[in-house]
Amino acid sequence: MLFEAAALVTASLALVGVGGTAAVPEYSAIGASALGSPALGSSEFGASDLGVQEAVAARLSDRQGDVGSAPLWAQLEVQSAASVDIDLTTLRSMTGPNLLVGMSQLPLADLATFAADFPTHIDALLAAPPQAAVVTAWWTMLDSTQRATLTAATPQLVGNLDGVPLAQRSRANESFLRDSLAEAERALDGVLSATERSRLSSQVAMLNQVAEALHASEDGPKRSLVLLDTTGSGRAAIALGNPDTADYIGYLVPGMNYQVEPQIVNWTTVADDLYREQAAVLADGAAERTTPAPTVVTASVLLGVASAVASVSPAAAPAAAPTIATIAWIGYEAPDLFSVGGLDRAEAGANFLETSWAGVRATRGGDQPFVSVFAHSYGSTVALLALANGSVEVDALVVVGSPGSAIQSAAKLKVTGENVFVGKADWDPAVNSAFFGSDPGAASYGARVLGVRGGTDARTGKTLAGSLGHNDYFTPGSESLHNMALIGTDNAELATDDIE
Repeated sequence: MLFEAAALVTASLALVGVGGTAAVPEYSAIGASALGSPALGSSEFGASDLGVQEAVAARLSDRQGDVGSAPLWAQLEVQSAASVDIDLTTLRSMTGPNLLVGMSQLPLADLATFAADFPTHIDALLAAPPQAAVVTAWWTMLDSTQRATLTAATPQLVGNLDGVPLAQRSRANESFLRDSLAEAERALDGVLSATERSRLSSQVAMLNQVAEALHASEDGPKRSLVLLDTTGSGRAAIALGNPDTADYIGYLVPGMNYQVEPQIVNWTTVADDLYREQAAVLADGAAERTTPAPTVVTASVLLGVASAVASVSPAAAPAAAPTIATIAWIGYEAPDLFSVGGLDRAEAGANFLETSWAGVRATRGGDQPFVSVFAHSYGSTVALLALANGSVEVDALVVVGSPGSAIQSAAKLKVTGENVFVGKADWDPAVNSAFFGSDPGAASYGARVLGVRGGTDARTGKTLAGSLGHNDYFTPGSESLHNMALIGTDNAELATDDIE
């Protein structure tokens, strides 16, 4: 039972906010039962376990400044006993949340040795990670030295553990990217089999493309590497803007043939285009709100203004402008033409996607963003399966070029207010095919069908281009992309509908 108490205290932080009130949405709430842990103070704990509780209680007290003083800390009933010494031998027997807590107690040299000698422990932790809310609470518990030590010694773990804030994950992943690239290039200088040389060459090509995609566009937002998995064809996600603070976060989920090496640069450019369109939508909305209506000036009006000026208090500071983040997410192994016929990759991708959303929800706590999902082609099948699982709620879903849904209606998706939207372009062979089940564009599905054939911006009167075929939905200047930007900034009422 070593460190089960620590994990339980960690989990409890996700449930209680300032003043002991619930501060985290229900989708990130977990209890002791999720960890299989007995209650604190239980007779099942031995002296070693109680020592862990004492150490955790001290650490929690140290972290008060991170979230504000509150009665929470005093309410945590933690038994005191002899301290527990953590060493490499002890750490080898740990898994899950216990391993996280144990690793955080080691100095840099010992932790680096553990990561080098037992890489499968890190791999296993990432393959079956603790719930995101547990990870967030554990990370909150750590001081700056512990966080820096973990990032330096285990960048792969910190960079890809959902529940760690994304800015800190990016710093870790950029280090992991550099290390992985250098290691692969060194290996290529040696004597290798043809198979191993091919694998490493592909990995180097993939990592170089990730590095290229991290370069911000001219006047574009900062980019950060929030996911990097180097196994197989790889998995990666690049955020534009700051998803740790953004008011609006948009996930872009691609479909067939969108593996990391050939497409991460292109998909990040698409995320940049959507970011810019969303920024324009917010700017147009702000301009519309601040533009005064025409007024006919008369003598009585002037007298009224003069009287009012004399009694008006100083103007309040303007509200901060809303902020945006988009995430180019290639977080699953997308199928190619020969493997697109099944749902196995969609199901695996749905699990990864769902966990990623849970990480955002957990790290944002009581400051929840508006999360929207923009899924194309087979990626729509991934997103629909993830939202049918129902563990994490998003605020809006847009699927374009969808080959069908294994879920029968929008009502069965974990989307706020059934905010489900569908785009169907002319000459797109995927739409209306219902290849993977129900057609999300059918009236019976319950989604709103968006205009993608070309139209007019309701605010500015600007002409918007139409989309044709399967790969034209994200084209800048199109009605389709503009509608996505409206939906992603919670302006769906301004989006245009399809007119058959």
